Amino acid sequence: MENTKLIDELYKASKAGIVGIDNIKDEVEDKGLLDLIQKQNNYYEKFAKDMQKIAVDYDYQPKDINIFMKAGSFMESKMKTMMDDSSHTIAELMINGTKMGINQMNELIHEYEDCDKKLINYAKEFKSKLEAFLNSLHDFV
Repeated sequence: MENTKLIDELYKASKAGIVGIDNIKDEVEDKGLLDLIQKQNNYYEKFAKDMQKIAVDYDYQPKDINIFMKAGSFMESKMKTMMDDSSHTIAELMINGTKMGINQMNELIHEYEDCDKKLINYAKEFKSKLEAFLNSLHDFV
């Protein structure tokens, strides 16, 4: 049971990243920032697919993020980019979302430490990738 909860949380984290990026990618004019955001999105998509594949081993289907979270992310992104759609603002939005993902991974790693080590390693890998993206995003603020 704990394993499937962790799979859900990892899947939702990657889907939240995809939704966040979908909300801002059309506003990005800086090619370097757009490339980085696309790379991050590609990682999220691959990670979500990996979680779906792993869930099969547990005879489980991970749950997607809810519509309210999607709507909230959309509204926040659109409000901020309507006022200022500079690369700086978009990078700050990405930094904030990436930091939330890192914090979430720290909580999951601690909360689910007794789960399948393979799943914990996925959480640690996700966190590590987010930290690398975060460092790269700082170049645009």
